[in-house]
Amino acid sequence: MRRRTVLGAVGTASISGLSGCLGSILEDEDSPAGDATNDEGYDTESQGGQTVPLAPLQDAYEWYEADGAEFLDTRGAGQYGASHIEGAHLSTAPDGVEDDPTKEWSKDTRIVTYCGCPHSLAVLRASELLADGFENVYALDEGYNGWTDAGYPTAGESAESMRTYEIVGRSSPDHEGEYVWLSTLDESQQEISQVEADGSYELLVRFADVDEETVLSLEAPDYALEATLGELTSGVVDA
Repeated sequence: MRRRTVLGAVGTASISGLSGCLGSILEDEDSPAGDATNDEGYDTESQGGQTVPLAPLQDAYEWYEADGAEFLDTRGAGQYGASHIEGAHLSTAPDGVEDDPTKEWSKDTRIVTYCGCPHSLAVLRASELLADGFENVYALDEGYNGWTDAGYPTAGESAESMRTYEIVGRSSPDHEGEYVWLSTLDESQQEISQVEADGSYELLVRFADVDEETVLSLEAPDYALEATLGELTSGVVDA
């Protein structure tokens, strides 16, 4: 599992009549910077010691139309194959893919990362790129769903079959700001969410080719489990 290189260890837990999201903890768990803005007036989020600007949808689309940016899909290969921004490259969070396209790009390339969280995975990937020396990296503020809702260009095999599911869970309030990861067992599709101040978390999951019988993996800061999507959406996930 690629993300385990930057995740803290988690315990395991059984599930019985619970519902929730899949999660993992990052060893470096910086929380969003809230109302902070950059010189362009964009909201920002901090992660891993990096400040990531959140590009508004309209600005990102203008760059897209002008061929003024490279777009990176930071979700899993399964989600990318089903539906992605036309012309975007796959570069999964947090540290990309083998033969990642960014290895061939100049450090001053304007890059827009995106996911469906709406931007949690995108911020993780963007922070890694900034740490690698890229100077002009943004996360798409409204995320991929904002892009599709606007009717902007997409490509893929089965976008229409992707239904959105809501998963609600609970962790300890001590883990506020830490991440919960949800993924398919083959790790080809992933989403994340952050633990709120009261310990709750919420995931809006849009995976391709899944139904209520599909078994998913969830890693939270204080527990890990595998359960069907039906179980995960039938109540509140807990340890």
